[in-house]
Amino acid sequence: MMNPFIMPRSLITLRQSTSLRSKTGVSLFNVIQNIKFPSTITYKKPLILHDFVRHNSSGKWLNRQNSDQYTSQAKALKLRSRAAFKLLEIDDKFKLFSKKYPQNVLDLGFAPGAWSQVARGRSHKDSIILGVDILPCKPPRGVNAMQANILSRKTHKLIRFFFSRKVELNRHDDLHEEHGYFEHFQEESQLESQNNTALTENIVQQPIDLIMSDMLANTSGIATKDHYSSLDLCDAALIAACDLLKPGGNFICKFYTGKEDTLLEKKFKKVFHKVLRYKPQACRDESKETYMIGMRKRQNVDKVDVFSQ
Repeated sequence: MMNPFIMPRSLITLRQSTSLRSKTGVSLFNVIQNIKFPSTITYKKPLILHDFVRHNSSGKWLNRQNSDQYTSQAKALKLRSRAAFKLLEIDDKFKLFSKKYPQNVLDLGFAPGAWSQVARGRSHKDSIILGVDILPCKPPRGVNAMQANILSRKTHKLIRFFFSRKVELNRHDDLHEEHGYFEHFQEESQLESQNNTALTENIVQQPIDLIMSDMLANTSGIATKDHYSSLDLCDAALIAACDLLKPGGNFICKFYTGKEDTLLEKKFKKVFHKVLRYKPQACRDESKETYMIGMRKRQNVDKVDVFSQ
């Protein structure tokens, strides 16, 4: 049985072909039909929570969605959105997930949950995955979720508290292997009310192995405005990486290309030993979105230095 989280070669080259057949002549429909999810995991109908800007008319937007092959394949595979294929391509190239050892994974802007699905499918069974979004969204099975604003320091504290407490719990049980948790933290008082000194001392300041950010503000159709809005969210995600990512950890961040790209790249290079740009083939041709990949976080990163001009 084929693994649904192994990207079929025909899907990787999908954008380059106008037909539904791969170079071998095998129908992609038949390829998809043979891909099945593990019987122990049940995914519900995709829940798309983000608003989309529909240029010119709603009809054009709907036609594009209906004719988009990645959208069709996402539905066939019960993935929550076509964005899953972008992360599959990124992981195929950069090998960010591991089946050999558990990882703590933080998914920023995780709704509707497609990236968390991929993280769950490609990582070790004992990996802990937490999705954070300002929108309410029930996570995929085997994934945890927190409704919170990543711009808030309170959220960073709650993320530390979550992973530290989750690690403690997982020493005693393996429930997370079969069950998804919907963790809904809204107030810092939940953290401050903990009077257990031992627990407070055990909170790890930088518990994350991989941070993924697919965050994007609602697009306006004005390229410059969308570019700067995406960079603001990149800065927020990069601050989270400075605060929460382990030395040696990796970071993926989506942004809209524009004239300030080089400034973002300079910031990344202050935090990571290796920085690369990558636009997956699953991104639409007309889209300006691409991804900055930070590999192997440096020791003793100074946020003030990172964001100084």
